[in-house]
Amino acid sequence: MEESSTLRKLQEVQFALVELQFYLDMNPEDMRALHQYNDLSEELIDLRQEYEEQHGPLMQYGLSKARGKWDWSSTPWPWEIEY
Repeated sequence: MEESSTLRKLQEVQFALVELQFYLDMNPEDMRALHQYNDLSEELIDLRQEYEEQHGPLMQYGLSKARGKWDWSSTPWPWEIEY
C-alpha cells in the first residue's frame, strides 16, 4: 500500500475503535461488539507495523521503535500528507 492509503486505513481503524469503546462503555455485555473491537485492535497493530516498516515511526515516547536511525524529522507531518 502506498503511504497515504495505509495512513488513511490506520485512521479509519482508530476511529472505529474509539466509537466501539464508547459503545462498549454503555453495552459491556455485547460480545459481537467486543469481538469486533478485538479484531480491529489486531488489524491496527498490523497496519501500524506495516506503515512504520515502510515510512517510519508514528508515535513518540517509546511507543514506536527507532529503525536504526532517528528518523522523526524525515517523515512527513500529518498536515503534509495529501489524501
